Amino acid sequence: MSGASTPHDARLDLAAEILHRFGEVRFVAHGSSMIPSIYPGDLITVRSDSAAAARRGEIVFFLLGGRPFVHRVTRKWPERNRVVFATRGDALPKEDPSVDASQLLGRVTAIQRRGKSVRIVVKPGPFTRAHRWAARNSPMFARLLLAAHALRMRLAGRSIDFADRSASDHLQGFA
Repeated sequence: MSGASTPHDARLDLAAEILHRFGEVRFVAHGSSMIPSIYPGDLITVRSDSAAAARRGEIVFFLLGGRPFVHRVTRKWPERNRVVFATRGDALPKEDPSVDASQLLGRVTAIQRRGKSVRIVVKPGPFTRAHRWAARNSPMFARLLLAAHALRMRLAGRSIDFADRSASDHLQGFA
């Protein structure tokens, strides 16, 4: 991960270096693939401790095709002397391609929204499962969640740029 050629690559290199040296990095989520768990503008804390030990339901930060993602572990299995993970964004209908444990940079250990801590739900109850299912299966519901979030942010005096509605949570900046 050296020789960054774009600002995005430089931020990714910096995040990996900070995780390597200090064991923790914080950045702001810009994508919408993890709603309703993580919204654009949320401050995410990632720790590098035992990323490969991540369990089903935990949210991990990883590289896939040179791009950073923050998605939830859906499955984990051994394959040829290594550990492989299946991940998916809460609002996405399909799993990501398999992720090798070496691609994991860390686990999300904290989420802050509008200055308040958000509980990370690993084993969801029926309400949370229904919310995730609706966001995953109804683009209209996902847009409604994003619009409600944007309104809450505007009322709180903060603005969020929703122009980037890609399928991944991009590493756009650090807080």
